[in-house]
Amino acid sequence: MVGILNRKFVAAGKQVFATGDRGDQMYLVQSGCIRLWRGDAEHPVVLAEIGPNCLFGEMALIDEGTRSASATAMEDTILIIISGEKVRQRLAEADPFVASIVRILARNLRASNGQMEDMMDQMLALGAVKTREIAANADVAVLAAEEDMAGDR
Repeated sequence: MVGILNRKFVAAGKQVFATGDRGDQMYLVQSGCIRLWRGDAEHPVVLAEIGPNCLFGEMALIDEGTRSASATAMEDTILIIISGEKVRQRLAEADPFVASIVRILARNLRASNGQMEDMMDQMLALGAVKTREIAANADVAVLAAEEDMAGDR
């Protein structure tokens, strides 16, 4: 397990990845804030702001597609990197029914991202968009426990 979960410092304003990049890692925010956005940097459509104990970048690992959004640090941020290899291994070990549901959910989310971007563009024109903050939840505790176990080895 050593070497699978590593940390990465990202300075405020630096991009973690861009829309269309190949996704070979997902990230857990240990501290700081990451903005997920689509469109061009001059006029981004902000999808979410991700804070401590929240996960992002998982979709490209699950469905093996490219990044559906860009991710930029809004402040100095420390990320825990979770390798694509580890995710693919765990999906292969999972119940096939559950793994299929996860892949279908990722595909559905990817398909709806384009529709949401179109709607947000329309709402931005009206000045009616408010950034959504994603809160940590119990599912992230499993990843944090995995990180603690890896560090003890």
